Order: sequence, then structure tokens, then C-alpha cells
Amino acid sequence: MDKRISIGLIVVALLLAISYLVFGGNSTKKKSSSNASEETQDSKSQSNNETLSPMGDTTGLWDEALSPFQGTEKKGYLELVEELKSGKVNFTWEVWALRRKCPDEYTPSQCDETIYKFLDTKFTSPDKEKMKELFKAYFQYESEARKMEFPANITFSEKYEILKKRRRELVGDEKADLFFGMEESQVTFIQASKNFIDSSKNMSGNERVQKYEELRKKTYGPYLDAVSKREDSFDHYQTEISLREKDLAGLSPEEKEKKMASLQTKYFGKDGAERIAAANKELAAQNKKISDYEKAEQEFLSSNNGISEKDKAQKLKELRVKMLGEEDAESYTRAKQFEEDAAKIK
Repeated sequence: MDKRISIGLIVVALLLAISYLVFGGNSTKKKSSSNASEETQDSKSQSNNETLSPMGDTTGLWDEALSPFQGTEKKGYLELVEELKSGKVNFTWEVWALRRKCPDEYTPSQCDETIYKFLDTKFTSPDKEKMKELFKAYFQYESEARKMEFPANITFSEKYEILKKRRRELVGDEKADLFFGMEESQVTFIQASKNFIDSSKNMSGNERVQKYEELRKKTYGPYLDAVSKREDSFDHYQTEISLREKDLAGLSPEEKEKKMASLQTKYFGKDGAERIAAANKELAAQNKKISDYEKAEQEFLSSNNGISEKDKAQKLKELRVKMLGEEDAESYTRAKQFEEDAAKIK
């Protein structure tokens, strides 16, 4: 189980690495032209603002944008800053949501300029200027980050530390916290939780769960609530089972079932736990039916050594339908055929 947590954390780390270190090629919707052609096009655009951003009715491009910067409950600058500080809003995600609304043929600079004009139509002074200052700082950071080169053969953690340092040099600590604070806490937690899982194997299940939650609170800080709301309940459930694996292994079947039901209620509520219990009961009944059939199959084969292959197949089919039902008998046959085919491939 501990191994499963570690694998999950590694997968998250890889996804984060792709987002943080490769965003230069993907941070805008498309960038199919070369740098030279983009510079030429941007140069032309600057002399012809209509080419850069044929806005017309600004809102037309953004009606479906997944952004806190528009809609009937438009947020002001101070409200946005508070939501960034708590992790309720992720600035990078919102920038990408806006950029996805840019026409495919736009260069990155064209799309960014269109976003500026979008902000012009959505906000009044002084919020408008403050919003545009945030976006300008973020765009400048991205522009510089795309040019970054990392030493060969260094780890993800080492690359990330270089990136963290560089972006704080570019935008300052205050804006870096708004843009990347929650992300940095998540990356920190990946390594901290892996170290904890490796070092806590001798703790009791209760102590392990308690210390793990304390680590989450300490590492995520003001972002804990936002991060928790985005996480999947099933992942939390699996994590706690993993942390309690040693204790669960020492319980009797009845005690283990009771403890599992308690954990299921904790994470999925009473109704969810009851649905899981019903599904488990149905699965157990199905497994028993299959076990009973396979036992009857062996008894039949032992008692009918001289039967032809054709008759044997027909009799076993009738036995499956009788014991499993027609639909489950067909499913069982397909599953066995799949297993046989897979074994041949190996």
C-alpha cells in the first residue's frame, strides 16, 4: 500500500514537472510559426492595432471563459488577491482559460494583448490598472522562463528550485506568492509526504494518520482548504487505508470489515458507505456463484473423462447458464477466453 502512495506521488510530480518546465511551448493555445515569423507578425501588429486584436465587442470571445474575471459576479482586484492567497483561484489556470478563447491563428503576443483589452472592458480604474499589472508581470515571467536552460542530468527538485528562484527574481516575492504559492506548497508536500511515508512505517495506524494530517496542515498552510476541496475523496480514503495497512492486517475479518465500514462512512457519508457495502455484498455473492460453478465444473470433468469435446462444451455451457444465469454465463465465458488469449501472447 505504501508503495502505491509513492507511485501516486511520483505521477503527480511528473505532471507538475510537465506543467512547470514545458509550459513555454504550451502556455498559449497555438504557436505553430517560428520565432522569426512571430516577431515579424508582432511587428506588423504593433503598427496596426486592428490586426493585433480585432476586438469589436470584446465580450464575444470570452462568454464561456472559465475565469473569475467575468460574469455577473465580477470580482474586484482586492477580492481576487484574497482568493489567490487562499488558493481558491489559481492564476495560471485562469490565464490559460482566457487564452483558450483566443482564435487559433493568434500569436502569443496577440492573445496576450487581447486579454489586456478584455480587462479594459471588464474593469474600471483603479482595479483595471492593477489587474493589468498582474497580467503584465505574469506574461513577462513566462517570456523569460521560456528562455531558461537547465543543467543536464539534474533532478526535478533541482530544476524546480532553479525555476522558483528565477521567477521570484523576475516578479518579486509578493507576486510570486500570488501566482505560484499554492503550487509551491503542493510540490513541497509531494517530497515531504514521501519522506513521511518512508519514515513512519513503525508507527501505529492512528499515529500515522494524525501525523500525516499535521504534515498537510503545516505544508499547505492557507491553501489547505482549497487543496482539500480539489482532491478526490477516494484518494484520501485509499491513503488512509495505506497508512493503516499494518493495523488492518492484524484484525480479524469481522473487525476489519467494521473498520473499513467506518472509514467508508468517514469519506463517502452514510449513503455512500451503504452503497459500497451493497456493492461488496453483490460482488461476494457473484464470486461465490463462480466458485461454486468452478467446483461443479471440476466434478463434472472428473466424472466424464470419455465425453467428446463437443458434448463437454455443450454440457458445461448448460451448467454455467443454470448456475450463473445466461448473462453472467456469457460474461464468464468471455473473461475466460480473454485470459486464455492473454496467456498465449505471453
